Amino acid sequence: MYRALYRKWRPQRFEDVVGQRAVVAALKNQVAAGRVGHAYLFTGVRGTGKTTCAKIFAKAVNCLNPQNGDPCGQCAACRGIDDGSILDVVEMDAASNNGVDDIRDLRDETAYTPSSCTYKVYIIDEVHMLSTAAFNALLKTLEEPPAHVIFILATTEIQKVPATIRSRCQRYDFTRISPEDIAGRVAQVAAAEQLSLTGGAAALIARLADGALRDALSILDTCAGVTADIDEAVVRRMAGVTDRSYLFRMSDAVAARDAAGALAELAALRQQSVDVKRLTEELIAHYRSLMLAALPGGQDLLSGVSPDEEALYLEKGPALGRREAIRAIRALGAALEHMARGSDQRIELELALFSLTEPAQTQQAPAVQTAAASTAPAQPAARQTRQENTVRPFAAAPVSPAPAAAAQSTEDRPPWEESAAPAAKAPAAQPAEDLPPWEEEAPPEQPASPAPWPETPSGDTASQPAPAYAADPQLNKPRQVADRTINPYPQWGEVVEKIHETDPMLYGYLKKSKAYFDGVRVLIDGGKTFRDFIRVNKGSQRLIKKLIAQVSGIAVPIGPYEPEKTAAPAGHSAEESLHKLEALGLDVTIQDSARKRRS
Repeated sequence: MYRALYRKWRPQRFEDVVGQRAVVAALKNQVAAGRVGHAYLFTGVRGTGKTTCAKIFAKAVNCLNPQNGDPCGQCAACRGIDDGSILDVVEMDAASNNGVDDIRDLRDETAYTPSSCTYKVYIIDEVHMLSTAAFNALLKTLEEPPAHVIFILATTEIQKVPATIRSRCQRYDFTRISPEDIAGRVAQVAAAEQLSLTGGAAALIARLADGALRDALSILDTCAGVTADIDEAVVRRMAGVTDRSYLFRMSDAVAARDAAGALAELAALRQQSVDVKRLTEELIAHYRSLMLAALPGGQDLLSGVSPDEEALYLEKGPALGRREAIRAIRALGAALEHMARGSDQRIELELALFSLTEPAQTQQAPAVQTAAASTAPAQPAARQTRQENTVRPFAAAPVSPAPAAAAQSTEDRPPWEESAAPAAKAPAAQPAEDLPPWEEEAPPEQPASPAPWPETPSGDTASQPAPAYAADPQLNKPRQVADRTINPYPQWGEVVEKIHETDPMLYGYLKKSKAYFDGVRVLIDGGKTFRDFIRVNKGSQRLIKKLIAQVSGIAVPIGPYEPEKTAAPAGHSAEESLHKLEALGLDVTIQDSARKRRS
C-alpha cells in the first residue's frame, strides 16, 4: 500500500527533526540525564513536528539502547512502538474523545503498570478540544500521576487550554520552520524518491507551505503524482497558483488608480481556476514585501523571494510608499476576514481592489465646509445669498432683531453667530435665571471645534464675574459672551428618538431631558446622573454628536446645561446685606435671652 510522503518520511530520531533545535536539545538532554518529567505540553502551528517529537520521546524513554538521548530504532521496544504492537504508548485524539467518560477511562488505565516498557506514555493530540468536565477530570491525575506514566499533550491553540493544565506541564513552543529548512528537506526527500526537483520549485513549495513541513511534503506528493520532473510551472499548476508576476501587475494597476485593469487581472486569474482566497493571502504577503522594501535596509528583511523578485520589490517598494502598502494590507485583510464568514470571495476581493484605487483622503465635514466658506473673503451680496440658502436647524422662533443688530454687516460677525442670526435677542419671557453658568467658553481661535465634556468644577463658578466681552483675534472685533442668547433646541426630540433606537441605556438617561442651543453648542439638561455618566463615556458623547449631525445636517459640539443661580436684585448693595445680617443676629440674641428667662 502506498504511503504518503509525510508519513513515509516522518523523522524517527531527534536528529532528523527539522527546524526545532531548541526543543530537540532540551528533550534529548532530559532523556540522556534520566530527568524525565511526568507531563509535557507541545504547542505550535500545524506541521511543525509536535506529534512527531512526542512519538520519538516515547520511544527514547523506553528504548533499551538509547544513544545520547536518541532511540536506537533497532530494539524490540522501538520496533514495537513503530509498528503499533506495543500498547504501552497510547495516542489519543481529543477532538473525537473529548468527553469526561473518555478521560475517566484513561485515568483508570494509568493504575496498571506497563506490560513490556518502562513507561506508559499517553499522547493526547489537539488537547484544547477537551470539554471543561474532561479537563477537570484530568487535573489531579496530570499533577500526580503514577511513577510509570508520562503525559504528552499537543495543541495548536494554547489559549484554549486552561491555566490549571498549563501550570502542571513542561511547555515547549514549536516555531514555524524557515523556508530554507523546508526547501532543503523537500529536496532531500525528492532525491530519495528519485524525483527531479528544481531549486526554484523547492523554494516555491517552501513559500507555499508557510512554515509547515507536512504541507510542503503534501504539495510535493501531489506534484509527484503528475510527473517526476517537477519545476515551478508544475508546482504552480498543482497548487493552484500562477506566475508571481501577476502580483506585480495587480499592484501596479492599483497604484495607477486603474480599477478596471486590476479587476480585469483578477477575472483572468479566476478564469484559470486560481483560488481567490489563496490569491488574497498572496496579495497580502506581496504588499508586506513592498512595505519592507520601502524601509531603510529593507533588503535584509525580505525572505522567501527569488533574486529577480527581490530586485522588483526594491524598485517598486519605495515608489509605492509604506502608507499605501499598509492601507492595502488592511483592506485585503478585511476582505479575507469577510471571506471566512461565508461572503462571496470574488466580490470581496473586487471591493478591496476597487477601494484601493480610490485616493486615500477623507471628505470634509459639512460644518467645516460651512465655516470655511463663511470665513473666506467674498462680496456682501454673495454672502447674503449664501446665508439665505443655508439651513439653520438651531434657530429659535423668529424675533424682530434690534436696529443695531440689523445694521451690523455680515462680514463683521464671527462664523458661529451666522447660524444663530435669527435669535439675536432673547425672548422677553425667558428669565435670567435660566441662563447656564458659562463654566467653559470655546476658544476664539476655534469657535466650532468640539470641546470635551467638562469635569465637575471645584469652585463656585457662579460667584465669579464673567467678562462682558472677549476679544476675537480673527476679526479684530469684540464679541459678546456674558449675554449670549440661549434658545430651546427644536430637533432634540428627534435626536432622543434616534438614541432610543440606537442605545437604549443612553435613552434611559435622556428620555426626559431637554436641550438648548447658544449659537455654538447644544447644551443638554439631563441632570447630575447623566452628567456623571456622559463624562466617562466618550462613545456616548460621539453618538450624541453624530445623531445631532444626522438630524440637523451640521456637526456641532455638545456641553452641559445648568441654570444660573438666582442673582441678587438690582441696587442691593453689600452694606444693606450687612445691616440685614446684623439685624438677624440681634433678633436671634433677643430670642435666646427670653428663652433663658422663661426656663
